[in-house]
Parts: sequence; C-alpha cells; structure tokens
Amino acid sequence: MSLADLAISLMEALGGPGIALVIAAEALFPPVPGEFLLPFAGVTAAATGQNVLVPIFWTTLGSVLGGLLVYGAGRALGLRRTRALVARIPLLDAADVDTAVRFFDRFGFPAVMLARFVPMVRTFISVPAGIERMRVISFVAATGLGSGIWNAAFVLAGYLFGIAGGEALESFVRTYSLVLAVVGLLGIAVFARRRLRARRSVSRDAAG
Repeated sequence: MSLADLAISLMEALGGPGIALVIAAEALFPPVPGEFLLPFAGVTAAATGQNVLVPIFWTTLGSVLGGLLVYGAGRALGLRRTRALVARIPLLDAADVDTAVRFFDRFGFPAVMLARFVPMVRTFISVPAGIERMRVISFVAATGLGSGIWNAAFVLAGYLFGIAGGEALESFVRTYSLVLAVVGLLGIAVFARRRLRARRSVSRDAAG
C-alpha cells in the first residue's frame, strides 16, 4: 500500500473528527506532513460524495485546535521557561524565541494569519502569541482565517482530481507525493546546514 493509499484509508476510517485530530497533530509534531494529508481529504470527499466544504471545515478546525494547544503552552510557560525549553531542542536556540516574539510584537494579527501559509512557521508563531497573551478570540480568528484559505486550496485541488479520477488522479498522486517529499527533505537539509554553520562560526569566534 502506498503512502497515498494509507492517507486515504486513514481518513475514510476516521471521518471528519479524525481528520481534524490528524491535522491538529501537526502543531504538536511539525514533521507530520499536513500538506500531504490535505489534498487526500479532498480526494476522499470526492470518492464518498461529500461536499468539498466538509473536509475544509474539519481540516481548518484541526488547524485551529492544534494552534490553540501550542498557544496555551506558550501562555502557560511564559518567555523565560519557553526560552529554556527551546534551548534544549536540537538545532534550535533560545534566540529563536526572541526572534519570534519580536516578529509577533511587530505584526500581531497578520503575523498569525500569514504564518499559517508556511509549514513549521505556523507552529512556532503560536508560541509568542501565547507568551504575549494575545486575546484568544483574536488568535482563533487569525488562525482560522489563514488556515481556512490555505487548507481550502489543497483540499479543493484534491477534490477536483478526485472527481476526475482515473489517470488524472493517479498522475496527481504520484507527482504531488514526489514534489512534497523533495521539498520537505530540501527544507530540512537547508535549515540544518545553516544552523550548524552558524553554530560552528560562533564556536570559532569564541575560541579566537
């Protein structure tokens, strides 16, 4: 069974609430490929005769719930404890928290909304929103708006290919899976390389 078949089978078995939980998990475990799952929510909806708005609703709800969990963690921990926690995570620094907080302080609502369009970043923007105690209703609105637009684009693409079926769907699954895998691996490699290079530079400066 391919990864695409597994994703579709999972969504058929779990239904709408299950889809929401899977998407919410991305906020807690950023490596979970939300972009991979979204189109197949559309494919599944087309295969089962659902209206496309159904998977858009459940995936967006999942994004909001996941964002709220991270927001709550940032709010409960505060800046000092969050910095200490992040400093223990490989390839991350306490300074990353300071950068995120400054970015949030500067842009506020638009920062949370637009961050939903960027994998990984959408998880971390919830932390300073919590630390700075952004109003919950504002956070939910920004997250829901950004996630709704982003999720709708991917779900609708999968839905249209699901309706087309046949070779069009098979070609979409193969191409999309390959592109997402390559982009994901490149993104991780570039981030790791830059961070390791920066740390080596700091170590040389300290030694000199």
